[in-house]
Amino acid sequence: MYGDATNWNEDEYRESILKEREIQTRTVFRTAWAPNPNPDAFVVASSDGTLAFHSMSSLVSQSAAFGYSKGEDFMVAVPEGMVRAHEGPAYDVKFYGEDEDALLLSCGDDGRVRGWKWRDFADSTENHVKPLLELTNPQHKGPWGALSPMPEINAISVDPQSGSVYTAAGDSCAYCWDMESGKIKMIFKGHSDYLHCLVSRSSASQVVAVGGYGGLVDVISQFGSHLCTFRSSSL
Repeated sequence: MYGDATNWNEDEYRESILKEREIQTRTVFRTAWAPNPNPDAFVVASSDGTLAFHSMSSLVSQSAAFGYSKGEDFMVAVPEGMVRAHEGPAYDVKFYGEDEDALLLSCGDDGRVRGWKWRDFADSTENHVKPLLELTNPQHKGPWGALSPMPEINAISVDPQSGSVYTAAGDSCAYCWDMESGKIKMIFKGHSDYLHCLVSRSSASQVVAVGGYGGLVDVISQFGSHLCTFRSSSL
């Protein structure tokens, strides 16, 4: 006995297979707790370029109803909000500011930092909320004016006190951006390979940029001077 292929949709079938594979191979690169008035919410940045918003209270109630029969069973949680933030993986997510006026920032493989007003993101039922902010990594000029590929941005650190955002990029540089103008205020150099992460501390006027390869850590002042460089070793 043969099935009815009258309503067969090849494109729909192909899309469902690709979506299933994508879900099984998705990587979560970063999570961040949301500010008030959503203190039990958090945002997930994933390898498919999306930012997904989940509520902790909702997840706990779903988990209690789900039950677990085997150790390998996992609850599939539908996010309360989602946006496709980047072409390629989204590597980091941070909140700039506090309360409902905070900006949700993310960076990714496309060399961009994008920002959404947290209140608009949390209240939206659509998946195409437009960003209010976009910062784009500079491309370096080579021979005959050829531009290099857009370097990815692997990490973000925020400093609302000085109105700055720091990014760790794939061109081995860390950048300090002015949030009001959207322009680069300072470039920190010193690594020979791409940077994995960085953290800023406004109280001491320092930014720490960490490069993954070679184990080098640079401690740099916000005025651009290197305070020290060291290699992290194992115990």
